[in-house]
Amino acid sequence: MIVLARINDKDDIEKKTNTNTNTGESRDSGIVKLQLFNPSEVVEARISPELWDAFGGGSDLVKLIDKKVEFKIQHVERSFAGDGGKHVSFSGYHLLGIPTLEAKA
Repeated sequence: MIVLARINDKDDIEKKTNTNTNTGESRDSGIVKLQLFNPSEVVEARISPELWDAFGGGSDLVKLIDKKVEFKIQHVERSFAGDGGKHVSFSGYHLLGIPTLEAKA
C-alpha cells in the first residue's frame, strides 16, 4: 500500500547487521519508524539489504526527515520452522520501494 508518512528524526532510522551462521557473511539492513497520516499512527518498517544498499546505507532516508512523502509498505505475517526445528513467527511492515525525494505539502 502507498501511505503518506514522515520520518521525524535521525534516530528513527536504524541500521541492522545480520550474519549468516552458515557462511559467516554479514549484510546490512535497516528499520525505519514512519509517522503515518490519516489515520495517524507510527509504524516500524523493515528495509531489506538490497533496498538498504539502494538507499546508500540509509543516507538517502536522512534527506527525507521532516518531509511528508509517499512510502510503499506491505504488512507481512510469516511463520516457519527455523534452525533446530524451533517455531519462528513474525508480523510487521516492510518497505517495498524507494520513495520520491519530493516533499508533499
